[in-house]
Amino acid sequence: MNPLLPIVDTLYGKPCLAIHVQPQLAPDAQEKLHALQQAAIAHWPRAFHEAPPHAFHVTVYPLVPTTDGFDKEAYWSTIAEPARRLVEELGSGAGPLVLDFFELKVMPVGVIAVAREESGLIGRIRDRILATLPPPPGHEHRHYDLVHTTLARFSDPSPVPAAVVQRIEAVPVALPVRIERLKIFRETLFPCLVGEELASVSLG
Repeated sequence: MNPLLPIVDTLYGKPCLAIHVQPQLAPDAQEKLHALQQAAIAHWPRAFHEAPPHAFHVTVYPLVPTTDGFDKEAYWSTIAEPARRLVEELGSGAGPLVLDFFELKVMPVGVIAVAREESGLIGRIRDRILATLPPPPGHEHRHYDLVHTTLARFSDPSPVPAAVVQRIEAVPVALPVRIERLKIFRETLFPCLVGEELASVSLG
């Protein structure tokens, strides 16, 4: 098998502006994801940016993406209220959900932990956003088909041998995470190293 050719993350640790819908991860869940991160990157040391536990997050949908090229504050001002109502409507009508992290995948950008979400709430929120909110000016909506968190992002462009990829992906994962709240989060230092909560909705 061919080695994996990493895409180095040049935005890591830099100022940005993005606004996401996210489930609220409890600190103990973030610590367990951090342990998974450490287990994975031990197979290819010094090749990754290592986010601290508090930065671990799951993006339901990027209402305002990190992509530049448009007036983000102006765009957010037009969608903030309908986005908040959308998340509140769908979230308050649902009960707590479980993100069941079950495997690691090595992608060109880094290592992700993939989760199942049996209630379908995340899919419903994504579909409603695509159907009802306008995309950023000059851009198209993004389409997400995975529920995941990024554990580590590449900092080194060196090719990763296929055997290393296989070892990372063989790390056992069995981590159910109970989610009782959704939030809208403004990110100001990538990737969610610094930011602020703009709104929240209790599930149920």
